[in-house]
Amino acid sequence: MSRTHERAFHLLAERVQLGTPARRALYAVLVALVASGLWWLGAHYAAMLFGSDVDDLHRLAREAIALKVHGAAAFAILLALGAMAAYHVRRGWALNRNRASGSIVLACFAILILTGYALYYLVGDDTRGGVSLAHWALGLALAPMLVVHIILGRRSRGAATGGRHAHRHHPPRVHDAA
Repeated sequence: MSRTHERAFHLLAERVQLGTPARRALYAVLVALVASGLWWLGAHYAAMLFGSDVDDLHRLAREAIALKVHGAAAFAILLALGAMAAYHVRRGWALNRNRASGSIVLACFAILILTGYALYYLVGDDTRGGVSLAHWALGLALAPMLVVHIILGRRSRGAATGGRHAHRHHPPRVHDAA
């Protein structure tokens, strides 16, 4: 590979990572999504787990609020996934970086979107329990999968750029020979 092509490849490789504002917004939406899902789980299963004597009306009210927040965060994550598919996913795929973990994350999001849609619009009382269990179990598993994807992406970024990205903002010190 010529030096010009190598430099262009390194520039492309560095730019797979989301920019700081986009990354922070994505993390905030993911936290809201996971937190609201945990909120619903707590509201739904608290009486069974802790033996508390909560009436159904109060439990249903807490579940409803949690689901409203969860639904809003789900819409936001759909927008983020669309934006990422156009840039982050496409560029990462073209550079053959982090494909396995990225594919797993995207597949999990696709299943979560389908099961979330099914819970809201399709399932009846006979299948709701199983679809709900699949949805929240996969949702809980997605958080560590995303962390692994991010860690692998940062490692592959360092490998793709020859480790130079670590010094992009802080050039190495030049020591004087005394």
